[in-house]
Amino acid sequence: MRTTQWRTGLEDFSDCLLTGLLVALASVPVVTAAPAFAAGCRALDRTRHGIGSPLWTTYWADFRTNARGGLAFGGLGLLAVLLFAVDLEVVRSMPGAGVLGPALWVLAAAGVVVAVRTCEVVATGELPWRRAVVTAARGAVAAPGNALLLAGAAGLAVVLVWMLPILALVVAGPLALAAVATGRRR
Repeated sequence: MRTTQWRTGLEDFSDCLLTGLLVALASVPVVTAAPAFAAGCRALDRTRHGIGSPLWTTYWADFRTNARGGLAFGGLGLLAVLLFAVDLEVVRSMPGAGVLGPALWVLAAAGVVVAVRTCEVVATGELPWRRAVVTAARGAVAAPGNALLLAGAAGLAVVLVWMLPILALVVAGPLALAAVATGRRR
């Protein structure tokens, strides 16, 4: 009995890491990061419930499905990151940067939570991207505890990649699992 539990835990861990690798591979063109992450969320949701065939085949099918509307969302996300970088530089040169800087970081964290939750909603709710953004924002406001857990997971992912950059290849898997797990706690 104990050996079975150990193997099940190891299977979940390996699925999580494989999903991270697949998301990293599909995210190479940067604009495809959102559909890649949504496909990762869908793949991990399926494996958690014991549904589906091998992870890598279902992942690529989900990626192609999510890429239809997700490319625009990914492009807007990339634009938001660039705007944040410019805003951060402007705020640093202004008087009152001690107040505006942290406020800008909190706003960025909220944006990351809504973006990650949007990918999860698209993956598990079968909603189009526009409606998923609204659903994700409402869900973050309705369940602030889940939003804080997801922000903590995203922050931990950033710290792990900062400490050991090679982890960028697999960190999307645990983040997708965190998104799916906190999404189910609604």
